[in-house]
Amino acid sequence: MPTANLRPTDSPRSRRPHILLVDDNFETLKLLQRVLQNDYHVTFAQSGDAALELLGRYLFDLVLLDMMMPGLNGLDVLKMMRNDPETANIPVVVLSAMSRGKDVVTALQAGANDYVTKPFDIEVVRMRIHNQVRMKELMDERAATIEYLRDSVDVKDRFLRIATHDLKNPLNNIRMAHYYLRTLVGQKPEAAEALGIIADTVDTMTQLIEDFLDTAAIQSGKPSLNPDIVPVESILWEVFSNFEAAARRKQITLMMGDVTGVVYADPTRLHQIISNLVSNAVKYSPEGRVVTVSAELHNGNVRINVADEGPGIPEAERGNLFEPFGKLSTKPTGGESSSGLGLWIVRELVALHHGKLGVESPADGGSIFWVELPAWQEQAMVA
Repeated sequence: MPTANLRPTDSPRSRRPHILLVDDNFETLKLLQRVLQNDYHVTFAQSGDAALELLGRYLFDLVLLDMMMPGLNGLDVLKMMRNDPETANIPVVVLSAMSRGKDVVTALQAGANDYVTKPFDIEVVRMRIHNQVRMKELMDERAATIEYLRDSVDVKDRFLRIATHDLKNPLNNIRMAHYYLRTLVGQKPEAAEALGIIADTVDTMTQLIEDFLDTAAIQSGKPSLNPDIVPVESILWEVFSNFEAAARRKQITLMMGDVTGVVYADPTRLHQIISNLVSNAVKYSPEGRVVTVSAELHNGNVRINVADEGPGIPEAERGNLFEPFGKLSTKPTGGESSSGLGLWIVRELVALHHGKLGVESPADGGSIFWVELPAWQEQAMVA
C-alpha cells in the first residue's frame, strides 16, 4: 500500500494544519499518526514517488520526511520540492538515523528546515513540528497582510490617477473660460477682482493635483529622472514668469540676485523644486515685500537660494518643515491654501538628485531656503 490517509473524514483543506508523513516503514507512520492526529490532519506516503503525487494534489503545511527510502529517497524529494514554486516554501523536517549525521548536514544544505534523529523522542518530534507549523502560519499571515496592503495601495494609486485626471479636464475648461471672460469684461474693477479669484482658485487646485500625483509616484518608488546639462539661470527665469501674476496680486516683487552655475539635473524636476520654494515664499510673504532668488558656487556644488521677508520659521518647528503634512504655526498671508506636501516633495526630489536641502532664518527676519546640487564640470572626452 503506497499511500494512505488515516483520517479520511478530514478534508485536506480543514482548519487544522495538514502535514504529510513520508517513510517506508509503516509501523513508524502509524506511531506518528497516533501521536499527531489530535492536532493535525495527517496524510502519509510510503515512497518518494507517492509523496510527490500527494504534494501535487493537496496543500500541506509541513512535510516530515525520512531520508533513507528505496527508490526516490528523501533528499531527492526535498530537492524537487525546493525547485517547484508550488512546494518551495513548505517546511520540511527530515528524519535521519543517528549514525548518519552527514545526511542531516546535506539535507539542511538542500533546504530542510529542521531534523529529528532516529530513534526519535516523540515529544521532540511534536515540538519541532509545532514550531515549524507555527512559523509557517506567521509567514502566511505576513504574506497575506503584505498582499492586502499592496492591493490597497494599488487601488489607492489607481483611484488617485483617475480622480486627478478627471479633475484636470474641468480645471482646464475653467481656465480657458477665465481668459475668454477677461477679454469680454476688459478692465472693469469688480469683474477683474472676481476673475482674479477664479485664477487663484484654479492655480491652487492644479497645484494640489500635481502634489498628490507626485506623492503617489514618490511613495510607489516610480519617480524617474531624465538628467541634462542645465544652466540654473534659465530655470530661474522660467519660474519667475510662472509666478509673476501671483506675486503681482500680492504686490510682491520677484528679484533675481546674482546667479551662476550649471548643474546636471532633470530640468522638469529642477523647475518643480524651485517652483515649490518660490510658491512658498510668495504664500508666506506679507504684501509689498520682496522675494529674492540667487545661485552661487559652494564647495563644488551650486547652491540655489530663495529668500523671503516673511515671519520666518520658529526654531522648535523646523524639524517638521520637510515632513508630509508637517504642522507649522505660520500661515499663508493671503489666505492661500496648501496641501502640506510641497516641501516634502522638494526633499524627495532633491534626494533623487543626490543633493542637499536646508533653511536658514536670518537675525533680521525672513527665511532662506536653499538647495545644493552637484555643479556640472565638463569632462575631457577620451576616444
